[in-house]
Amino acid sequence: QRQDTLRYMPPPTRRKGTGFSQIQTGFELNHPTCQECGGPARPAILMFMDLNWEDVESQCERWEEWLESVRLIAKTGVKEQEDGPARPLRVAILEVGAGDNVPTVRRTSEKCCKMLSTAGAEARLIRVNPEIPLSDEEPGGIVEESTISILSTGLKAIRDLDRRIFEARGL
Repeated sequence: QRQDTLRYMPPPTRRKGTGFSQIQTGFELNHPTCQECGGPARPAILMFMDLNWEDVESQCERWEEWLESVRLIAKTGVKEQEDGPARPLRVAILEVGAGDNVPTVRRTSEKCCKMLSTAGAEARLIRVNPEIPLSDEEPGGIVEESTISILSTGLKAIRDLDRRIFEARGL
């Protein structure tokens, strides 16, 4: 059961008159629910011809705060021991099925990979796509060199990765 939405985020606000946070209430059954009516929550994404879309500024602010938190950790590195040296933060951005018809996801993944690499992280963009798995960046750039391209459909790639990790661990 999912307990938190994002790591390193400020604590969630408490709902008035309850002991539960909005996050705990929304994920009690591991299915997000509307905090107002209790019905199923809709995806927080803009879809084609979406007449019910409501932009939530606080969502964008949380994303930006989280991204800045990760950038700062990438900049300072990660200490395994308090008195030991810091090692680079290792980041894997897994992008599955993002095509070029609406390249927003691809741009966001590449922007994050570049920003974190520039800050000092060992960032990798793992791009799974059956048609266009390569980086959109010019050859020789940070993102192009950091992209692991998997020419596959999403479900097949996830199953293959899961199997390989299982085998590598000797399980």
